[in-house]
Parts: sequence; structure tokens; C-alpha cells
Amino acid sequence: MTPVRQRTPSAEIEDAVVEAALRLLAASGPASLTVRGLAAEADIAPMGIYNHFGDKNGVIDAVFRRGFEALTEAVAVADAIPDPLEALRAGLEGYRQFALGHRTTYAVMFLREVPGFIPTEESLVVAVESFAVLVRSIERGMHSGDLRSGDVQSIAQQLWSAAHGAVSLELAEMCLVDDVAGTYRSLVDTMIDGSGRIRAEAAGRAAPRARAR
Repeated sequence: MTPVRQRTPSAEIEDAVVEAALRLLAASGPASLTVRGLAAEADIAPMGIYNHFGDKNGVIDAVFRRGFEALTEAVAVADAIPDPLEALRAGLEGYRQFALGHRTTYAVMFLREVPGFIPTEESLVVAVESFAVLVRSIERGMHSGDLRSGDVQSIAQQLWSAAHGAVSLELAEMCLVDDVAGTYRSLVDTMIDGSGRIRAEAAGRAAPRARAR
């Protein structure tokens, strides 16, 4: 009697194909991402790619979406930190650590590693969640008085742009300092200081008045 072969659960197939895509990208670049190549690397039939992802773009979309889910988890450490400024620092450090630990995924997400790839609307919604964590941290800082009031979206974009630029240079090994991690932390401090510390400024103005009395 021929044994009945158990079907691999859908989630396991997606895991296998996503990991296969990342291995191929890291080893051979985007040209290696063919349906046959992905199927062979993941040890499944080519039809499995079509059934679960539709086509090659669907595979890259899964890499993109999963990457942003992991990034959101990495930066969301900020939500559990009471101090708004420390939360900002932790979230931006989480951003750097994610990029360094997931270089190929980060390249798919932000550096257009795969020419012609267009993320789906559903995946773009997932991507926005990581930005929302940064927005929440800034809003907390404004409400506490540690940051100046202003356009939250604009300030979040500025912080993200600076962090992304620094991380991208580090990934490209184009940092001209010995202490890259320390330089990144200094950049984060500079950005936060530039957003204004109302409490520190108020304390500085109050001190002379106190002495005058």
C-alpha cells in the first residue's frame, strides 16, 4: 500500500520560499529569482510558487511584507518605555539593529534590490505600521513637553530620513569613523535635541529668576 503523503501547511511553504528568496538574493542577486530557481531552492514543485504566491512578484511581496512586520516589532520596543525621549532612542536603535541583522530584507524593503518590484496595497498598509510607531513616540514627547509642538508627520519623516541615511551608509560600508555605533547614537541625540526640549529650556530660564529672589 502506497503511503499517503502529507501536504505541507501553507505557512510552512511560505516560510520555505521566503527564506529561499533571501538566500538567492544574498548569493546571486535578483537575476536568480525565477520561479524555477525559487522552487528548486525551496525544494517544492514550481506549481507551489504559483499556487501560493501567484508569481515571482508575489514572493518578493511576501519578503517585503514580512520585513516590515519584523521591523515594526523591532521599533515597537519604544511603546513599552515610559520616558518619551528614551523611547525615541530605543526605537531608532531598533531600526538600526533590524537593518544590520536583516541586510537582504532591508535592501528589498528600502533599496529597490529587485528591479520592477511593486508592493501590493496590502503590504504597503503593513509597511506604514513601523512609521506609526515613530509617530506615536513623537506625539508622546510633545504631550509630555519634552519635544516642541509641531507637525508630527513632518518631524517623524525627518527623523526617519536621517536614520535611514545613516544606516544605508553603514550597510554600504561607507562610514569614515571608527565608532559607527557611537556616531549613530550621537546622530539620534542631535536629532532629538534639534526637536527641542521644552522642559530643559524652561528650567534654564527659571534658574536666573530663582537666584534673583
